[in-house]
Amino acid sequence: MSVVVIGDRAVGKTSMVIALHDPGTKHVKVLTDLKKYYDPDTGEAAGTSRKEEETLLVEVKLPGGERQIQVRWIDTPGEAWEKSKEWQETKLAAWQGIQTEVSQSQGVLLLLPPQRITTEEELRRPDAWTNNLASWLQFFNQNCATVQHILISIHKADLFCDIQAEAQRWRYEQLKGLRWIEYNEYIRNTYFNKADEIIREYNRQHSTSLRFFITTIKNPSLLELPWIHLASYLAHK
Repeated sequence: MSVVVIGDRAVGKTSMVIALHDPGTKHVKVLTDLKKYYDPDTGEAAGTSRKEEETLLVEVKLPGGERQIQVRWIDTPGEAWEKSKEWQETKLAAWQGIQTEVSQSQGVLLLLPPQRITTEEELRRPDAWTNNLASWLQFFNQNCATVQHILISIHKADLFCDIQAEAQRWRYEQLKGLRWIEYNEYIRNTYFNKADEIIREYNRQHSTSLRFFITTIKNPSLLELPWIHLASYLAHK
């Protein structure tokens, strides 16, 4: 079994895993020692300068009890995903290794930045966020033909929504059973509506439909949901 976490530069991939190691999470816990991911001077997540690979032990509490699963953590520098492709071209072997790891994984979790942070790029190109997602879907189309579970989350949700209200509505206790479908539709229609056309087109062409989430390290309930969703399918693989 392997789950790969990918995303744009500085989107928060490493801090997500560190937060799941924190005592504040209720249903998901990374049990592996993560000290090397901390900056010793600040206590914050250290940036990834090269491709990092290791196996993490993750404990997930599901209705059938606690299960421990092994997750192949493949962290990458943010530069690996920049559209300039400079990193991909200068570190071709590492890039090809990433493509292979992703294509052979059973689950992929993509973290996207929020839509509503105003940047110079967004002012120049109002569709920059949607175009970025389209590039990721093209990557999936080229590399994820056999991946069984593709999850996309807009990270740092505390910057664009009432995370307490969303967590209260969608905490795991409320999502058991068929409400997973309701959650997916709500998140897609509320937070991914700008990209509805390209999402529909992708789903029409692939047997594996995309699943949508919002996450933030500032709310454990929201942060856990994609991992609980994955563990429900992968715990016995």
